Amino acid sequence: MGRLLVDLSQNIPKEPTFAQAETFGRGAVLGWSLLSETKLVQTSMLAFSDHVATHIDAPAHFLPGGKTIDEMPPELFLETPALWLDCSGKEPGEEIGAPELEEALQSAGEAVNPGDAVLIYTGCSKKWGMPDYRQSVRPVAPAAVNWLLGLGVMLFGVDGPEIDTDPIEWPAHKMLREHEFYIIENLALWPAVADLPRRFRMIAAPLSLREATAAPCRVVAIVERS
Repeated sequence: MGRLLVDLSQNIPKEPTFAQAETFGRGAVLGWSLLSETKLVQTSMLAFSDHVATHIDAPAHFLPGGKTIDEMPPELFLETPALWLDCSGKEPGEEIGAPELEEALQSAGEAVNPGDAVLIYTGCSKKWGMPDYRQSVRPVAPAAVNWLLGLGVMLFGVDGPEIDTDPIEWPAHKMLREHEFYIIENLALWPAVADLPRRFRMIAAPLSLREATAAPCRVVAIVERS
């Protein structure tokens, strides 16, 4: 018996960027060295959005006064039962609906249990670091979010930067105004899904940033091996 740990997180980029429309959610790890003076200490200064790289959105992202990321229930991110669904068979921009999730679940021979985390693989993560990464998103339909919530899912994730492609209406994100759930974005599901079993346990602990609408997180799949 043993455990295989699979990292499903994208790194926060080292290069500095700015929170403009085309780069929002990126960040920087800036060198801040005192080695020349003391020869004892070297640190970094961090500058990034709370939605940088692999991160978890909290209800407060779209609900004023809603739960912030530091209020996220620990049971949702500590060794949470999780499974991934393959929704990579269609083109970027095509909406992921409830029927597609149901079909992916049946193809996997699985069932969603209350408390499960569901990770949706769209293939977008193959484009991480490329100019067309953001154009490779497949949005998640509100009906698909309702389907997940109806099965008792409070945490789900995608391997793209957004669950919406409408930057005005934000139909899936707006559901945070009516329901408490949490969204992982920018998952590094490729190439992990080539070897990842459908079911595993998952750690997806966000930084405890007080009153933040989201936080970067390290997502790790825990696979039990016989």
